[in-house]
Amino acid sequence: MKIILDTNVILSAFLTHGLSSRVLDISIDKHELYISQWILDKLFNALTNKLTITLEDLLRVKNFTKNVFIQVKPEGEKPNICRDADDNHILWLATYIEADLIISGDKDLLDLIKYKNILIISPRDFMERYKE
Repeated sequence: MKIILDTNVILSAFLTHGLSSRVLDISIDKHELYISQWILDKLFNALTNKLTITLEDLLRVKNFTKNVFIQVKPEGEKPNICRDADDNHILWLATYIEADLIISGDKDLLDLIKYKNILIISPRDFMERYKE
């Protein structure tokens, strides 16, 4: 499957060894993970401005994302349907690559349930449906 992980899921996967980390591990092994520069910028902004992270750890995260995710620059018109304009970037990428799934902890995105043919689920829902 083609999967988009929302920034909050990626960040949580790096900071904890919990549910989001397991979602990331399973996704790496069994699926294609896509990311945009916008998601990367948001991730690195959170790591450097909101958290205390060493330069060495930041470089590890950069190398990891470069090796694990397929980076894509979405083209065409960005959707404008979410209350939080940031969420439209996730939908734009997902639509552009024709993703099967968006995994997010963002309530506004989760409330959509589906966008076009793209299912939007929480990390917990992903584990219940796809862990095998």
